[in-house]
Amino acid sequence: MIKSMNDFKPNFGETKKLANLFGEDARDIAKLLNDGYGADISTTQFRQFYEKILELNEKAQGLSVPEFEVKVLPFVKLLNSKVQYSKSRRNCGERFEEMMDKSIKAVNSATELQNFKYFLEAVIGYMPKK
Repeated sequence: MIKSMNDFKPNFGETKKLANLFGEDARDIAKLLNDGYGADISTTQFRQFYEKILELNEKAQGLSVPEFEVKVLPFVKLLNSKVQYSKSRRNCGERFEEMMDKSIKAVNSATELQNFKYFLEAVIGYMPKK
């Protein structure tokens, strides 16, 4: 069970643990992002980041490892700066920033990017609709 972002250690390449990552972990992260003190990020803002991951995932399909590392991976890593900018504009909070930072660092292949996309889909599914 993830009780704080310190407990969140994503591994998008370990297929044996993906069911838990897409299930309980996604539910726990959604709760942390909407902990009752006010949402750490709006669903609209969250979806904007998800759509960027979706776009990058689509570009990654069918690429060789070297092509992925040149054409897609730098833009995955660039998302951290976009998250920081969003945080500086007070459009997201520290918990979202930490979740994204840890997740982006865990992506180093097209498969891991796809699993990150699935994880974000699961988190969105557990977030309360407002």
